[in-house]
Amino acid sequence: MSMFQKRRVKQVLELLKINNVDVLILFPGANIAYYTGFPIGMSERLAAAVIPVEGEPYFVVNKLEGELRGLEPWFKKVEVWDEHEDPVKLLADTLRRDGYEKGTLGIPIEAPWGWVNALKKHLPEANFVDVGDHLGYIRMIKTSEELETIEKACMISDEAMEEAFTQLHTGMTEKELQALMVTGMQKRGASRAFAGVLFGERAALPHGGASDRKLKPGEFVLVDMGGLYKGYWSDCTRTVMYGEPSDRQKEIYEIVLRANRAAFDAIKPGVTCESIDIAARDVIDAAGYGDYFIHRLGHGVGMEIHEHPYMVRNNHQLLESNMVFSDEPGIYIVGEIGVRVEDTVVCTEDGARTLTHFDRELRVYPERG
Repeated sequence: MSMFQKRRVKQVLELLKINNVDVLILFPGANIAYYTGFPIGMSERLAAAVIPVEGEPYFVVNKLEGELRGLEPWFKKVEVWDEHEDPVKLLADTLRRDGYEKGTLGIPIEAPWGWVNALKKHLPEANFVDVGDHLGYIRMIKTSEELETIEKACMISDEAMEEAFTQLHTGMTEKELQALMVTGMQKRGASRAFAGVLFGERAALPHGGASDRKLKPGEFVLVDMGGLYKGYWSDCTRTVMYGEPSDRQKEIYEIVLRANRAAFDAIKPGVTCESIDIAARDVIDAAGYGDYFIHRLGHGVGMEIHEHPYMVRNNHQLLESNMVFSDEPGIYIVGEIGVRVEDTVVCTEDGARTLTHFDRELRVYPERG
């Protein structure tokens, strides 16, 4: 795996060199894990990876992390600070030592503001630039190994969903179904998992959380779920029916499904991210529900559940083969009804390929006491 990360960094550094960036600085989060092999989360203790475009990379870490947690990143050099020391000063001193006190420092936008602001005070003549787009671009184009891992993550969520929906019954709570979904993914190998579960009128709350609300016949059940497998996420939403659907429920579901398929059919290399959003939105607009499709069509899926690229109007990023993202149109009428159909898909030379395979046609589950 370390060679994979080293190759990815080389691709980033080639982009940074074109833009006259001298050194890349990564702080805890997905990027430091992806590009170095040292997955460390945010803490009050500073940690950073310093990767010059030309020169030897190193980590700046607290003494507690001096052994890099026994992991195998592709470089091992460390600059260690003790608890009583100022870690930002150490970071600045190492950059000054290597001749970057007036250099151009590339830092992604998600870097902690407090540390970056303190670093600016220590290096007032340095030029700080956001390199988040470059980091995101390389991560957008998945390798075959990454695609296999994401597809496995999607299979895990598909199977957990199949199992959990068979247990729907009158009086089941959203929290109870959520627990079935999460444990179902975990027992299949997901290291982390989430499931947003909403019944009936609560399905119109796109970011609503599971509650003690009990299931009743004649209601939609919306589940947005995903699992983390070997560092990569799945993301899938299905809206199923408990009991027989009304004509209005069937109508709205069919509109959302057509929008999902319209976006899928529009995916191919060379088209814009915006155009995929528009393809789905046009279907919902034409049906008279445009005001109820209140979010972008989709987002990239990888080491983060939301990452580049984003399927949204005004995003003119061109799609390329091996970009992975969600296709998730929805209609949300507050107080009444909510429907979303979401797949994780990959752009290929021949168009889109679906990585999530749970049925898209409306599933109707029988009433059970």
